[in-house]
Amino acid sequence: MPVPIMAMSTSGAKRERCGVDNRKLRKQCRQLVASLDIPVPFDIEQLSARLGSRRGRPLHLIPFAMPPDGPCGVWIATANLDAIFYEARTSRLHQEHIIGHEIGHLLCDHSGVASGNVELIKLLVPGCDPAFVWSMFSRAGYSAREERAAEMIADLLLCAADRCRPEPSWTVPAGFADILARLRSSLEYDRARCS
Repeated sequence: MPVPIMAMSTSGAKRERCGVDNRKLRKQCRQLVASLDIPVPFDIEQLSARLGSRRGRPLHLIPFAMPPDGPCGVWIATANLDAIFYEARTSRLHQEHIIGHEIGHLLCDHSGVASGNVELIKLLVPGCDPAFVWSMFSRAGYSAREERAAEMIADLLLCAADRCRPEPSWTVPAGFADILARLRSSLEYDRARCS
């Protein structure tokens, strides 16, 4: 029996949570990320489990070899659960960004359509009759504003994750401290953009 895939209920107020102009949008996205119970040390699977508990429905992360001309990630909502499919053949950091992007769509309650995605639906959810799918959340189904919000949330999540990771500890050999300080200064991640 095919499993019907349905959209989550949406309201105009929820859809507007992610704002119009970039400053307002960034502020709203920061608030959404700040409301999350981000695990320390950071773990995307644990964050997803916590988010699922908060929403009262499990959130499954599913690595998948996406088609070359397809999206890197897809969020599918059913009556009972959320599932994020993400590219399996990329770096862990890129996977966390993809998952963070889809979590951004989920947090903002974005809605998308399944039309035109029949082959992708069959690939992601084998045995599911595409006629039962009336809403699917993938990159191609969102407005530019929704994409900006999802990207901001992914960026802010990774910045928060970076703060949650323990700093590596090691000893610098005598005479190299100055060289190391200059290298670190030139190569260090710009944390200022995270705040």
